[in-house]
Amino acid sequence: MNTCKATVRVLVAHRLYIVIYLVLIGIMMFAISGAQLFGSRDASADTYEPGRATVAVIDRDGNRGHIAETMRAYLADGNDLTELEDRSETLQQAVASHWVDLIVIIPEGYADKLIDSAVSGGSAPAVETVTSYVSGAGAMASMNVSGFLSMTRTALVGGNVSVTDEDWIAKYGGSDDGQSGGSPVAGSGAQEFDWSSIAGASGASGLSDSSGATGDAGANQGVTIDMLPEGRLKGLTLDDLADAAGKVRDVAGDKGANPAIAVDHSDARADAVDTTDAAVSGFGTTMKTALYPLFLAMTVCTALVLGVFNEGETRRRLFASPQRSSVMGMQRMAALCAFALIVVVAYLLATLALMLVAGLDLSRLSPVGVAMTVASACVYALMTVACGFLLGECDFSEVMANGFANLFGLLIMFTSGISLPLDMMPEVMLAIGRMLPGWWYCVAVDDALGIGTASAGGVDVAGWAASTGLVALFGVAFLCVGLAVGRLRRSRPVSVAPATTQLA
Repeated sequence: MNTCKATVRVLVAHRLYIVIYLVLIGIMMFAISGAQLFGSRDASADTYEPGRATVAVIDRDGNRGHIAETMRAYLADGNDLTELEDRSETLQQAVASHWVDLIVIIPEGYADKLIDSAVSGGSAPAVETVTSYVSGAGAMASMNVSGFLSMTRTALVGGNVSVTDEDWIAKYGGSDDGQSGGSPVAGSGAQEFDWSSIAGASGASGLSDSSGATGDAGANQGVTIDMLPEGRLKGLTLDDLADAAGKVRDVAGDKGANPAIAVDHSDARADAVDTTDAAVSGFGTTMKTALYPLFLAMTVCTALVLGVFNEGETRRRLFASPQRSSVMGMQRMAALCAFALIVVVAYLLATLALMLVAGLDLSRLSPVGVAMTVASACVYALMTVACGFLLGECDFSEVMANGFANLFGLLIMFTSGISLPLDMMPEVMLAIGRMLPGWWYCVAVDDALGIGTASAGGVDVAGWAASTGLVALFGVAFLCVGLAVGRLRRSRPVSVAPATTQLA
């Protein structure tokens, strides 16, 4: 009992390592796991919400045709609008300082050029845009601007084009009886047109549809888009342009016509939408992150405790006591192992609390899977104590123990699969990882919960037992090597007193 108390006092004396390696690094690992847990919860949402860009619209055309006003209303649905002074210095500073993601400049005379392009059938005029080079949202907003202008031009053409009887006559000629032709479209309100005159002027084959059926004057069957005469645009005004832009804005704001992107579960099975994987994988991932802080804290603390008891003066006093040194050594190791198991339990409770904060349902966790995961964590913790025992028996100093624990701990963490996805790791790292205990601890957790590297069948008890057994074998190997080194070192004692120089 006195040995256990002395071990605890030594741990308390070196509490700085516990605070740094166990508490602070543990908090860092929990922060990483918490980000993944909250991310998995948000990823299960059924509605996609794109990022919002900050957009400024500079109007140099005096809002002619209500283009600037309507464009601002169109962009306001998915972006944040801001006002900028139309000065070159202000615009340059706004982009350089990332104050805005996109600047749209409507040049002077743009409305007239847009109307002229619709009448002539030429390409639509472009507005000037300045996009921030660090923002992808600005590029997406620029595409929205181009879409708005393109749809406005289409609405302007489609809403004002007209096809008169003269256009039909100009394409097919008049009727055989000399009467002026009318539109062959049924229900157009024009006078009845002699369909046979079109057949005679253009040939029956020209009136056939893709299936070869001949057009009928009464039902207009077989009429194709190529048979229609070219429409006309006359007298387009700024009011027509404003009306077209307003229609585009109204359609874009209609949630019925443009619903949000969502997941349709109407044809999905009742058990297809399930968050079990998120809860189980979140628990397993968080328990895997205990790999690094546990190895650092327990290896360094065990090495320091054994180093204190192995000091020359302390060791001589222990050998002089009536209690056997082997018994006292076992008591020290028992105290350190109990401390490691307490750390595992604390990590388990913190993991469950983090899952509750993230909104995951703990009832979805299998009690058997949780028990196997905790058992693997306990075996791994005991293995770290055995590694610290090896360092202590090798008489590592405090600096050497810290250096070894940090280097070997980082190697274990980066080759175990918790820092990088396995499919992104090169074969060399995978081969090194399989020779280290961290890899097999992560595999044991996966097999216990049926996630990650586990087989498609789910929980693999045999695989879990094999992986946990390999972790235990690492601990046994560390323990055996430490005992051999300690026996060899004690069989060749060195003088504790400093050497003296004898003069003849």
